[in-house]
Amino acid sequence: MSHDVNAPYDVHVAYGPVFELLSSLHTFICRKAYKKTDLSAGWAEQVRGTLSPGLSELLESMEINADWKVIYGLVCMLSDQGNVEEVVDHLEKWTVQELNEQASAYGVPLPDDMEKLRKLALQLLSGWAEEYFRHVDTSILSGLEQEAERRNKEKGVYSSMEWVDRTTNGFRFEPSEGLTRVLLVPQYHFQPINIIYRFGSLLLCHYSAGIYVQEDDFLSPQEYRMIRSLGEKSRLRILKYLYQSQSPRTFIEIVRHLKLSKGITHDHIFKLRASGFIHAHFDGETLLGYSARLSAVDEMHRSILGYMERN
Repeated sequence: MSHDVNAPYDVHVAYGPVFELLSSLHTFICRKAYKKTDLSAGWAEQVRGTLSPGLSELLESMEINADWKVIYGLVCMLSDQGNVEEVVDHLEKWTVQELNEQASAYGVPLPDDMEKLRKLALQLLSGWAEEYFRHVDTSILSGLEQEAERRNKEKGVYSSMEWVDRTTNGFRFEPSEGLTRVLLVPQYHFQPINIIYRFGSLLLCHYSAGIYVQEDDFLSPQEYRMIRSLGEKSRLRILKYLYQSQSPRTFIEIVRHLKLSKGITHDHIFKLRASGFIHAHFDGETLLGYSARLSAVDEMHRSILGYMERN
């Protein structure tokens, strides 16, 4: 068993219900991503039909913007055990001065009107918890908890970088000035997309946990995604280009190599990232570039053989 004593930052995998509440809210608010998530637009439409007019109107006015990032940071800052009720209680009882002091200490960007944002956060969290999240299949939440436990048991076996890569299916968080802690949180709702926020010395990454409620005897959605992602010539060209490169390549370099539009190239890269075939290199929240992740080829090979050998 190896230990990475020279790791550039501390890495932990954590889970609590409030983190998945955030992930589910993020998924609902991020309307541009509906077609890319495993839940699809059908989930959002179904949920919308169950919400009260007041909450539905509030959510329709929300965007994934700076205010949402502050709410995300506040919730993480106020939760010790990932408990939804605990966060709501703290938001209600803490003074604006206390919230400002804690937010500043955690590196959460301070809004001009913390009281207004606190009220918004309370409306969102309380309403979503009551009208949607309390109805979530408990097997999803227990699966996320088990995923976190499983990953933490692997921690001492690999270097920090390799452990993060295996856990997140291809992320590389490069050493960054002031970054001392990386918190990895398994999530279900936003799969296969990830959520990354930097708060001062902390980098928070919601990663796809690979949990699916309705599985049959076929390949999992992630395994099937891997097979489909390589069934396209341009994606194979991207993978070959990254494999033959000596260092990570930026998005613009890939666009120039393929001689395709930015939009089409972005779609190809997204599919390769979601499938785990490429590393995404980050400096905090900033995406630096991509490199080939050949371990995914072996993983796909094992998945196909496992399916064919299944009774």
